[in-house]
Amino acid sequence: MKNSKIIVLILILALVALAACLALFYRSSGCGSDSGFITGERTIMSNGVKRVYYVKLPENYNSLITYPLIFAFHGTGGDYTRWIDGYYTLPNIMNEEAILVCPNALEKAEGEVTQWDYESDLVFFDDLYAELEENLCFDTRKVFATGHSDGGGFTHYLGCQRGNVLRAIAPSAGALLDWGNCVGQVAVIQMHGSNDTVVPPTMIKPSRDYWIAINSCNKEETNEGVDPICVEYEGCDSGFPVQYCEHSGGHEWADFEGDALWEFFKNLPEVAPSSETGSGDVENLGKGLISFKINYPSDFEGTPEKLALVLYPYDTTPPISVAPSYILSADVPLGNVEKGKVTEYNSVEINILGLDYDDYTLMVAVYVEGGNYPIPTNGKDYQGLQNITIDGDTIIVETPFELELVEMGF
Repeated sequence: MKNSKIIVLILILALVALAACLALFYRSSGCGSDSGFITGERTIMSNGVKRVYYVKLPENYNSLITYPLIFAFHGTGGDYTRWIDGYYTLPNIMNEEAILVCPNALEKAEGEVTQWDYESDLVFFDDLYAELEENLCFDTRKVFATGHSDGGGFTHYLGCQRGNVLRAIAPSAGALLDWGNCVGQVAVIQMHGSNDTVVPPTMIKPSRDYWIAINSCNKEETNEGVDPICVEYEGCDSGFPVQYCEHSGGHEWADFEGDALWEFFKNLPEVAPSSETGSGDVENLGKGLISFKINYPSDFEGTPEKLALVLYPYDTTPPISVAPSYILSADVPLGNVEKGKVTEYNSVEINILGLDYDDYTLMVAVYVEGGNYPIPTNGKDYQGLQNITIDGDTIIVETPFELELVEMGF
């Protein structure tokens, strides 16, 4: 009888150990491995290009402990050092409780500023995530992303495209340019300056309203959020809160942001990301239509790759030195483009969520292969400008846009 009890006890202990191992494997296949990763700069090949990132491990990192994992994306013209040198306040606030990964964006050509290329950097994110999953021990239910300015815009994009990987996002001073074909669902804390002249609040409130809608929140009823400056919307899908924090500053990273986003991230309930989208109704959220024409000049150089429609303050002229007022569409199908001919774009679907009817300058931006997106490249990408009046959900521009090389005065 005594031997039977010992055998039963051994079996129970073995099952407990097996369950623990399976839990570790579920959370991250890198748990328990001695990968040799240490805090510092690393490189990885992605799309045939060497990419740089910085990983900051907790001081006493233990490969048997599953940590939260935070991706942090810098703004245009920066690199990962902005997260390490103290400009972005998050690393010190985390207090060695999470793994921080800070990737570098690329220059498209020598001498150009670094910025995130949403489509190619989505591949970079996937490759980087796979490398981290293989080598580090993190909880796949606690994978987060934050970013500032252009990095904030890319964070929005990842929240849309990789909601099946990310648990939550914290974009700062950036906008969601396109919410088509989103995957999964994320919790969101969005931070912005009321006096931001680079990415005005009018540009980012549609992003906020999208997350409110997809997460089934009540926009009209709010409570205080993780910071007195933040509001949390009521009635959101369980586990997927949305908070909006509008401070009185400009385009900078505000002092409170690191504390606010870490408080938001670490107090979320443990929910495994999936491909299921939120229950909110976004089928016709802020949809409008536009018809227009573009005259592609006979001396057009390069291969057209992307077309966007952007609103600026009325009577804006090159060189453009002011911030956009609104993004109608970040990805219009190019159609059949021929040099020296006019291409018609009829009944193109656009986003008009929160758009005020008014007079604007409409820019059509044509990005060529090798150019930059979302900020077009001077002397490489093309633009056409016209003053228009928007007085309804359907916009018709009769006069063809004449394309010229981009002149940005920033």
